[in-house]
Amino acid sequence: MTSSDSHSSEDNVLTLKPARLSAVLWAASFAVVAAGIFREWFVFRFGTETLLEDLRHIALNAEYCLPAWYSSLLLISAAGLLAVVTASAARNGERYLFHWAVLAIMFAGLSADEATGVHELAIEPLREALGLSGIFHFGWVIPGAVLVGLVGLAYIPFLLAQPGRTKLVFLVAGLLFVGGALGMEMAGGYLLTLYGEQSLAYTAAFIVEESMEIAGATLFVTGLPGHLKRQYGGATLSMA
Repeated sequence: MTSSDSHSSEDNVLTLKPARLSAVLWAASFAVVAAGIFREWFVFRFGTETLLEDLRHIALNAEYCLPAWYSSLLLISAAGLLAVVTASAARNGERYLFHWAVLAIMFAGLSADEATGVHELAIEPLREALGLSGIFHFGWVIPGAVLVGLVGLAYIPFLLAQPGRTKLVFLVAGLLFVGGALGMEMAGGYLLTLYGEQSLAYTAAFIVEESMEIAGATLFVTGLPGHLKRQYGGATLSMA
């Protein structure tokens, strides 16, 4: 191989660098959350009768907006990295290939749901059928909690089998994400029922909820390249 061929080959290879990726994603996550908090302050301070109106496109508690798009992007990135981990584990003859693969599929599904809000279709039918209010105001949390519980139980052996740092990252990321998506959603439903949708209490609840979800997803995504590096020496993507 000539020197020019060697340089051309290197130029066509993308190497994941965990520290750099982590810095970029955490900065982006902070910016998205900060923009959402600014939106709530702006609307509270100036109302919606301004040139900027309600700034819904950066609202944390809305669909088809920057935070929803960014969260969906984080989740599909996690799915892609999980697919790389699955392939790497398969080459090394490791256990739990099925668990890695299913995780990749689940995160792809979560990404699609975040972008489209499909889970919200269950809210009204369940609320009307069961007369839900308070912590169950957002009715989807009931089947959501059952599903999370079943998946959590099924993945306990998988989690315990992971190396120490990976185990810690996965556990904290999961607690943040699920605590936001389910726990704070239930708290938000209770506060909404008690004080109304425009209340400061409900606003604070959904800010915490979305911040926890984004933090959990960011931690998970930034933790996967580290796992790849520690277990398999890293990951590269050839563009040739």
